[in-house]
Amino acid sequence: MIHKMKKLYIYALAAAAIVATGCSKENPFDGPKGEETEGQILKSAIAVDMKVDETVRKNIRTRADVSLDDFTVIFTKEGNETPVKKYKYSEMPDVVTLPAGDYTCTATYGENRIAEWESPYFLGVSDSFTVNPYEITSYVAPIECRLNNIKVTVEFDPVLKSRMSQDSYVEVKVGANSGLNFTLTETEGGKAGYFMHTAESTLVATFNGKIDGVNAVETKSMKDVTKGNHYKITFKLHEHSGDPTGDSDAEIKIDANVTVTDVERNVDIADEPLLDDTDRPTEQPEEPGPGPDDPKPAAPEITGVDPIDIDKVNTIDGSVPVGMKVVSTSDDGFTAFDVVIDSPDLTPDELQGVGLSANLNLAETPDEFAAPLANFGFPVNVKGQKEANIEISTMLLSMLKAVGAGHEHKFILTVTDANGTTVKTLTLFIPE
Repeated sequence: MIHKMKKLYIYALAAAAIVATGCSKENPFDGPKGEETEGQILKSAIAVDMKVDETVRKNIRTRADVSLDDFTVIFTKEGNETPVKKYKYSEMPDVVTLPAGDYTCTATYGENRIAEWESPYFLGVSDSFTVNPYEITSYVAPIECRLNNIKVTVEFDPVLKSRMSQDSYVEVKVGANSGLNFTLTETEGGKAGYFMHTAESTLVATFNGKIDGVNAVETKSMKDVTKGNHYKITFKLHEHSGDPTGDSDAEIKIDANVTVTDVERNVDIADEPLLDDTDRPTEQPEEPGPGPDDPKPAAPEITGVDPIDIDKVNTIDGSVPVGMKVVSTSDDGFTAFDVVIDSPDLTPDELQGVGLSANLNLAETPDEFAAPLANFGFPVNVKGQKEANIEISTMLLSMLKAVGAGHEHKFILTVTDANGTTVKTLTLFIPE
């Protein structure tokens, strides 16, 4: 009964959001109709060439194989940032009507998540094509889709596995984003983690556990990781004596090496050790740096609006909006602006009921999310802007209070501009 009441409450909020949208001054149905001419394109004109080795394609979990029906296709008119139409290919009509003009078609498979198990994200963009007035376009060159995130698997050497505790694990992160923990269960099952590629492209793998009952923590890192590659990290036990006579106790050290594979060709690119602080040379060649009058530009800044502290858990009652301010120091403004809703109570079905999803693109917002996001206090289509203000409305906070009092709810912001990427997590707690 409680779950049903929560559902009814969420659907009531959804209805309120729809009414608010209908009253908006930006209602597309208000005002005179345009006189733009139209053309058409056949569904069969869209084809995808998935640039991935067949063994990798077959190993994508949850599906025996990936088909065109699984892709999302997006038609964007050249010169515009907002897509004209978007479909899941399996639901796309046989003939699509579009305003005449030059277009590109973007094809995507999966979602570009910060870190997720078995979640490959493929993306490709077509060559430009023209939709002519009163004509049907029957051919577009196949869209080449490539893996657009980073694949990682972890293995433990048999000697290490025999001597480490069963609760040992390796935490893998890319940049400052949140990561995944590879336990024995994930490693023995060959489970792959997929990570979002950002400007801060350092992969960090940290072993946490016990070796022969002694706590061990060892961090390894690799710079300049590349999307489209598979990084297979193998941890092993390395023992050596600090005394050349061999009389002293052996020192236990955990080493790691990585094999990098191009998933498009299933060809090994490199086999090299990961670096930790003790491995790096003490003297590094000096690189040209900024002078005293030319400081390095800062990455985007994300701050809470008083009384919100972005670096702490914020206890609220939901009666007033929650504000955040995001500022870019780049002349070109934001290039990416993503928000992930991480809440134990806001399930995908419940978010869908109010017109949202757990992964929100505020830089280039899909049409179906623009109005609900605006109603709930999120900016939309902020790519190129230098400042964006988020004011989470009391409508959304009331929803959190109704379904998730007593729990923490996180909003993970990943914002990128030409100067770098900043990741901050807003954590809200509403007491019961």
